[in-house]
Amino acid sequence: MLSYLYQRFTPYEWLLTNRKGGYALGTAFLVNVRKYHGLLIAGDGKGKRYHLLACIEEVVNFPSGLSYQLDANFYRDVVYPQGYQLIKDYFYLPYPVFYFYCPKTEAGIFLKKSLRMHRDKNALLLTYENISSYPYRLQLRPRLTFRDHHHLSFVNSWEFYEEEIWPNFAFIAKDDLALFSYSNIEGFTKDPIFYYGVYYPLEEMRGYSAYEDHFSPFRIDVELNPGEELDLLFSNELLKDPQETIEEIIFRYKETPKISITKPYFEDKEILPLLKQMVKAFLLKGNVCAGYPWFYAWGRDTFIGLPALFYDDEALDTVYEIFETYGRYLKKGLIPNLMGDLAFVNYNSADASLWFGIRILEYLDLFGDRLPNEKKERLLYFVEEVIRSYLQGVDHLFFIDPEDGLICIPESSGLALTWMDVVLDGRPLTPRYEKPIEVEFLWYNLLFLAKERLAKEKVEALGLSQLIEKISQGLKKYYNGELFADTLYKGEPVFEVRPNFVIALSLPYVPFSRDVLLKAIELVKRELLTPYGLRSLSPRHPHFKRKYFGSQYQRDLAYHNGTVWVWLIYPFALLLKKVLSQDEFQAEVKKLIGPFIQLLKTGKLASIPELYDGDHPYYPKGAPAQFWSTAAVYILAREVYCKKEAV
Repeated sequence: MLSYLYQRFTPYEWLLTNRKGGYALGTAFLVNVRKYHGLLIAGDGKGKRYHLLACIEEVVNFPSGLSYQLDANFYRDVVYPQGYQLIKDYFYLPYPVFYFYCPKTEAGIFLKKSLRMHRDKNALLLTYENISSYPYRLQLRPRLTFRDHHHLSFVNSWEFYEEEIWPNFAFIAKDDLALFSYSNIEGFTKDPIFYYGVYYPLEEMRGYSAYEDHFSPFRIDVELNPGEELDLLFSNELLKDPQETIEEIIFRYKETPKISITKPYFEDKEILPLLKQMVKAFLLKGNVCAGYPWFYAWGRDTFIGLPALFYDDEALDTVYEIFETYGRYLKKGLIPNLMGDLAFVNYNSADASLWFGIRILEYLDLFGDRLPNEKKERLLYFVEEVIRSYLQGVDHLFFIDPEDGLICIPESSGLALTWMDVVLDGRPLTPRYEKPIEVEFLWYNLLFLAKERLAKEKVEALGLSQLIEKISQGLKKYYNGELFADTLYKGEPVFEVRPNFVIALSLPYVPFSRDVLLKAIELVKRELLTPYGLRSLSPRHPHFKRKYFGSQYQRDLAYHNGTVWVWLIYPFALLLKKVLSQDEFQAEVKKLIGPFIQLLKTGKLASIPELYDGDHPYYPKGAPAQFWSTAAVYILAREVYCKKEAV
């Protein structure tokens, strides 16, 4: 059944977010197939999220006596009801909109349903608009969960709760969680019922528990006349002025390009504003969410995708705040690779701090003349601290090899400190011990860029000139005339065709000729490139995994062993730009982002997913919305749709 629904509609999911990490997420056919799907998942701004409102039972009663149910839910052996049969069309951007029609009459489309979210509050606005020529009656039942968004809800958890129900609002509270509901038309009635055994097929496919119960403490009955709108507002807190919150939500989307059933496509000039909106959907207060629904703030992901935020009108302050957030947590030269509240900070990365330093120096090149001196000095202090600490190796899980100046991750650490970081049974699944190629090139580029920006006395004190020359010679060990080593282990190159050499060669400073870069590009096109990104391992390798599916263990095996990653089109494009003319480069970029732009123009894409299968990569996999994937497509789209140089 799920395959049928994906084929009839789309496997891509709609998404709304706020700056607290809260979100709403769902499918085009309006059936929740993940435990993460829902209308209001509230964020606390520190990485915790609480699933409050799963969906709404929706019944439309017409004066003629006809009655339709608009909602749909999976149970063990059935989808009931089947409201998706009434969806005439739908669009994900600039916010989800669904059009419903009467299949048994000539009345045509009768209802438009829209979902929007407040930027700074955990508040969702659900609007039902009567776009027919006759009145009808809506009966709605919000279905509550009140749980951590990773968990499931059951009937016995509702033994004790508090409620206040009035004609046009309700307040339900339980276990430090709450849901405030408001309607612009009166019609609330206390009428508690339970829904048992709701089934989430994707959770079962992913090896997790897949059943839960929903609770509906009240229903809403309203008469909706032609042209009239019913606004339902849901929040995790009591709102003193709900109507003002509704107006703020509507204003959030005022300037974004619109699409409708009468104009079912976006024009070329609207592509960049829409992609910018997609990128900004990941913004948190002073940070970036790596992906929805199960990621929060990741240092590496943030700084790889950060250039996508350089083009925003608020970039000067927004990006500085992100640097400041991570700088405050700087610990002996390392930024957090995973960040939430104090209980969720870890530093298990050799490269995140290098990306951090490089992005600071790029930011200063773009915005330095507009920054106060104290802020510039603050950022340069962060860069200097990273370099000094790496050189000293204090309490690090890696060290600088004095022979060649390269970073060395000892096998004795037993850790995965690069972006290929899956650990199974206590050991890295993709062991890249000692000297991984992209880590070394990042180190080299950070030093090169810092030498140009830091004060002369600091450059001399750190010995950057001599170190850069030493590293330059060491980097040449990675190339044997045909292939690039993925790492140097015990002094010997390990030749696996992974995309890490693409990341390395995409950086500004590399000690290789144009001919070498052209050979690298040929290798990428031959073994790694797909229509949706780059494979994480060549299909010719015996460990290559064709599909990303199954339990957590099965998916972990495939995660960096063939699975396609969208974000890698960004470094690949940077590599292409080094050797192609502008016209040739634009033509290549169009091909790299083409499948995503095609979906975007039809309004059927809300964000760019994390992954695709390594073989026949046509269905989105992993997180349905990923920051660095979205950032990559936006940055490259600027090369096609904007005259200003973007990458």
